[in-house]
Amino acid sequence: MDERYSRQIAFRGIGEKGHCKLSAAKVAIVGVGALGTVAADRLCRAGIGYLRLIDSDVVELSNLQRQMLYTEADIGKPKAATAQKHLQDINSDITIEALQTRIESADDPAMQGVDIVIDCTDNAKVRYLINESCHKSGIPWIHGAAAGSSGVVFAMVSGGACFRCLYADAEGKGDTAATLGMLSTLTSVVGSLEANEAMKVLVGAPTAGLMMFDIWSGTFEYIETSPDPDCPVCGK
Repeated sequence: MDERYSRQIAFRGIGEKGHCKLSAAKVAIVGVGALGTVAADRLCRAGIGYLRLIDSDVVELSNLQRQMLYTEADIGKPKAATAQKHLQDINSDITIEALQTRIESADDPAMQGVDIVIDCTDNAKVRYLINESCHKSGIPWIHGAAAGSSGVVFAMVSGGACFRCLYADAEGKGDTAATLGMLSTLTSVVGSLEANEAMKVLVGAPTAGLMMFDIWSGTFEYIETSPDPDCPVCGK
C-alpha cells in the first residue's frame, strides 16, 4: 500500500481498486482560477495520473484572496504554468500538462483524450462549448459555479440532463462574482465538491446530482433533473 495514499485507499468507497482507477485517469480542468486551483489541488493530492490545466490568464493581485495555488511572487505569471509548478511540487509522481489557451470551439482538442472534464470557468459561453464537446465525445463533465455565498455543482453523465437542458440561455444573465463578490470559503467548497464528483465518476460510484447551496445561510439542496427531449444538444 502506497503510504502517500494510505488514508484514501482505506476509505471503503475507493479502496485499492478505486485508487488504481484514479491513478490511471486523465482529467482536464478548464479554468485554473478560484475553483480550478482547488479542484486541481485536491485531484493532485488524490493521485490522479494525468491533469491537464487549461487557462489563458495571468495571476493578478485580486486573485490571491481565493485562488489558493498562487502567491504574491506569482503576480503577472501565466496561471496554467504557475499552477503546474506548484502542483508538481506537491506530487511529483503524476503528469501535469499546462495549456495557456482559451476554449473557443467545441472541437478544441484541449478537451479531448481525457476521461472527464471539470468546468471551473466563469463564462457561460465556454460552458456551452464544454457541454457540446463532451456530449459529442461521450466524456462526462462536472459543472461548478460560485458567486457571493451561493454555489452549484452538477455532474453530467451519459443519459442525464446536459447543461443546455438546465440553462437554455444563460449567456450574459444572472449575478456574477463581479456584482455579488466572492467568499474564498465558497470557492473551496465548490472546487472540492467538483473534485469529489469527478473522483466518484472515475471509480464508478453514483453522483449526487444537481447540488445548490449557500454557505452563508447554511442551506443545501438537491434538485432532480431530467433530459429535455427538445434540447438542441442532447435531445432526440
